[in-house]
Amino acid sequence: MFENFLNLWNHREEIRFFVEKHPVLGAFLFVVLQALQVVLAPLPGELTGFLAGFLFGGIYGFVLSMLGLMLGSLVSFYIARFLRKKFFKKYKNSPTYLKVKKVFQKHGLTGMFLLYLFPGFPKDFLNYLLGFMPVSIKGFMVVCFLGRIPGTFALSLQGDVVFGGHPQKITIVTLVFAIVFLIFLLIKKRIENWLEKDPTI
Repeated sequence: MFENFLNLWNHREEIRFFVEKHPVLGAFLFVVLQALQVVLAPLPGELTGFLAGFLFGGIYGFVLSMLGLMLGSLVSFYIARFLRKKFFKKYKNSPTYLKVKKVFQKHGLTGMFLLYLFPGFPKDFLNYLLGFMPVSIKGFMVVCFLGRIPGTFALSLQGDVVFGGHPQKITIVTLVFAIVFLIFLLIKKRIENWLEKDPTI
């Protein structure tokens, strides 16, 4: 893994030059890769999110990454919805499904938004599970899109900063995200308690 990253780092200028020279092809291939990552999970989402910024820059990489994520999420949602009977038998007793179902019943789309927002929660799996819920495609797309924005932008920005290779900027960005992550850990339990709380009580 480290050797692969080192190789990418050593050839970063050449790789970015390629995607700049072939903007349509480069963007298309990345969007397809990102979408496949969501549907089939051949790569960790954090890696492709980081690569978006590393290869295309912070803002453009973020746009391409979100495009691929939403495309893959939509495909996953429709797969689960059209193959609901087959998939449901397989996942109906899954702890993740039972947790998602409980949160959805109590808090609806607000709860789903928070699950997409949670770092570390299996968002790609969540796309499939929401296909089992009484959610409209419009509602699904809205909560998926809004919930994925912060983490996707953070990864893209990190990739862009690392590409630049400026130690000061890398240190500052790393510290900022570390502080944000620590703050999240502090409030995570409160959010989980709220999600577990029965609103009728």
